Amino acid sequence: MSARIPWSPPSMFDALPEPGRDQVLTTARQRRYGRGELIVRQGDDAGALYIIETGRVAVRLLGSSGDNVILAVMGPGEVFGEMAVLVQRSERTASVQAIDVVTARSLRREDFDLLRDKHHEVNDFLLQVLARRADRLSRLVFEAHHLPVERRLARRLLEVGRLFAGERMPVVLPLTQDEIAQLTGTTRPTANQMLKRLESDGIVRLVRGRVELRDIAALRKRA
Repeated sequence: MSARIPWSPPSMFDALPEPGRDQVLTTARQRRYGRGELIVRQGDDAGALYIIETGRVAVRLLGSSGDNVILAVMGPGEVFGEMAVLVQRSERTASVQAIDVVTARSLRREDFDLLRDKHHEVNDFLLQVLARRADRLSRLVFEAHHLPVERRLARRLLEVGRLFAGERMPVVLPLTQDEIAQLTGTTRPTANQMLKRLESDGIVRLVRGRVELRDIAALRKRA
């Protein structure tokens, strides 16, 4: 099956005026991370926010029992670690790991403070990041209370699929069924049951260590 996917992930910079956007990107330091490399580690001191330019990352939380839970997948144009520029003394509340080769820019707290003093439109950037984060959390809470698990799972597949979409189908998500269950907020057996149902309908294909999205239109209807 071959088709162009008519959707792409939104960028945090879309609503930021060019002067502010240019100042942020010029001041931030660029770095490349290899597949599987930790960009930030949970518990470490937080002193900078990160802007993803290319590649995708997984946000992971290490629980008290030692379990590693995936909270989100992020891609180009998205920002993480924003609390580092808001709170003077803080530590990383989660780890962020490169899923594939990632290019990101880091902006230190002191540099961000200087930018905010000289270029007030940079504050719009931070407000946009915080507003989008709050909106996503509110939406996830609503879904957890009001949507059945099969709809939540379809929505998470679509969200992550937007980050991995290319020119042709299928869209390959390098996630295990356990990770998809964590993103959905359900158990692995339940996620497996829902994924098997989608596979039997030709919407996805399950392969060891990944899921292939084969029919985006049908998946949207399930979401």
